[in-house]
Formats: sequence, C-alpha cells, structure tokens
Amino acid sequence: MYDPTHPDAIKSGPNTGYVEYPNVNIVNEMVDLISASRSYEANSSVVQGSKEMFAKALEIGR
Repeated sequence: MYDPTHPDAIKSGPNTGYVEYPNVNIVNEMVDLISASRSYEANSSVVQGSKEMFAKALEIGR
C-alpha cells in the first residue's frame, strides 16, 4: 500500500513510500487452530478408548 507518510514506509529503492503489511488473516488462522486442536483431541480420545478396549480384551482372555 502506498503511504509515504507512514513511519514504516520503505525509505529507499524501487518501492519507496510503500508499506508492507502481512498477508495473514488472524481470524482464519485462529479458526484453523481451534479446528486442529479439537480434531487432535477427538483422535486422542479414540486412541485412548482403543487402548482401554484392548486392555480389557486381554484381561478377559486370561
């Protein structure tokens, strides 16, 4: 974005006067983070349940 009065504007070179902004959308990143966290938690619960089920099966087989 061209804004030569901005304190972070590029001072020299072919892009003089332009300000570089990040191309990261914080809202989308937070939604992705929460979704990944919940998916990990669900998968962890499934694995833990499977472990308990196999342990009970071994216990019954003894």
